[in-house]
Amino acid sequence: MTVISRRSLPRVFPVFPALFAAFAAMLGACSATGEGTGHGQGGIGPLNVTTDLKEPQEFVRQSRPAAPTEFIPVGVTPPARSAPVRSAADVEALEKKLNADRNRSRGFAARPKPPSAYDGRLPSRPAQPKAPATE
Repeated sequence: MTVISRRSLPRVFPVFPALFAAFAAMLGACSATGEGTGHGQGGIGPLNVTTDLKEPQEFVRQSRPAAPTEFIPVGVTPPARSAPVRSAADVEALEKKLNADRNRSRGFAARPKPPSAYDGRLPSRPAQPKAPATE
């Protein structure tokens, strides 16, 4: 059995990253050929992507709701907000409330932690139940 001493460890250890890098390079080379991707030689080829919209099939048209959808479509300006704009006094009062809540939370976080009753020892193992007497 070969034993690696502490003196020989620094000489042996640099070999492991080199082996790992070589293994990773071999795996990367295998995946770079594109074999089995169906795009011809080397994995490069046309994707046959078009931007022409075709008429949807009948089942798609039947599954779409007749009423307008609930979301706001792209490019449509949403309706004006019904909520009134806050006054400067309301904004200042809200800032004071939020600052007070933040300071209250920081106060709770800054409290001293109570001492723990745990002294670091593991509790003793409970006694095993006695096996019934066999005759």
